[in-house]
Amino acid sequence: MHAVIIDDLEDYLSGYLPPSALDRFQNHLKACGECRLEVEELRETAGMLDALKPQGVIAPPPSFLPLVMNAVSASPAPSFWGFFGDFALGRRVVFASLLTLAVLGTVLVSREHAYAPNPTTPQAVMADASDSPNADQMLVTLANYEP
Repeated sequence: MHAVIIDDLEDYLSGYLPPSALDRFQNHLKACGECRLEVEELRETAGMLDALKPQGVIAPPPSFLPLVMNAVSASPAPSFWGFFGDFALGRRVVFASLLTLAVLGTVLVSREHAYAPNPTTPQAVMADASDSPNADQMLVTLANYEP
């Protein structure tokens, strides 16, 4: 079956295909015998499945609602902590947490070079060594520097 047919087949069979797409779909069916045969087979299958549907609304027996209500009222309300009492779930949560922690740790360690200090510049040295005895000499050197 071709892509033109596959993309719009469900809408075509249900009758909801827009007119512009319907023309393209039908033109392809006229030209392609293989697709036309498959669409007819699917239409027949859909007809067989429609024959299996019940003709009317199926009503439950009168005792159905009281039985359901009794079953619901007899069962205890689930507690919040009961959800965590399942050991298989607890192991999965712990495993997922540890895996997340390992991945985050790996990302942080692998990006550690991004947090390294920048290369030292003369300005940074001056800002850091303000109480240095050579600070004035460095200032003069920087002021007189010509590239």
